[in-house]
Amino acid sequence: MDPDSKRLGSELQRARESRRPRLKQGDAGETLGVSRTTIQNIEHGKFTRINSTVRKYARLLGWPEGAEDRVMAGGPVLDEAVSSSPPPSEASSSELGLTPEVEYELRAGETLGSQVINLGPDDEDGHIIVVLQGRKGATPEEIERIAARYRRARRHLQGLAAESGEVADP
Repeated sequence: MDPDSKRLGSELQRARESRRPRLKQGDAGETLGVSRTTIQNIEHGKFTRINSTVRKYARLLGWPEGAEDRVMAGGPVLDEAVSSSPPPSEASSSELGLTPEVEYELRAGETLGSQVINLGPDDEDGHIIVVLQGRKGATPEEIERIAARYRRARRHLQGLAAESGEVADP
């Protein structure tokens, strides 16, 4: 087994396992039209070259075009030129203190909505920032399903402050 293929497979596996909600190998295979075993083989580096299935898998996981080639060559998933220079109008993740996993998810999906949920009546009581995301190019049905799931989760999040005797914003 080629060490570069093994490295790429491990990075793909890590990307899949870090997704929230978590993507299972079987679901990834079904989406790509391949078997779970094929996904398993890719993640274990059991391939000799980057083929169309490996490229489609990387896109499914939100990797930018060419990322799999960079990883095979020993580089990072994100192009250093892109990841190190955010547009001037946006704050970088390092300025915001975001983890690499959060930044990756924010870049990988399409933002469908966002909300700030206060944890108490005063600004000092803290708050939760929610960014609702879906996959890029999601159908209206997929977006509605995501929105319905969020509505259920939002009620729970808003209830966190109420449990401590505070009142959360509606």
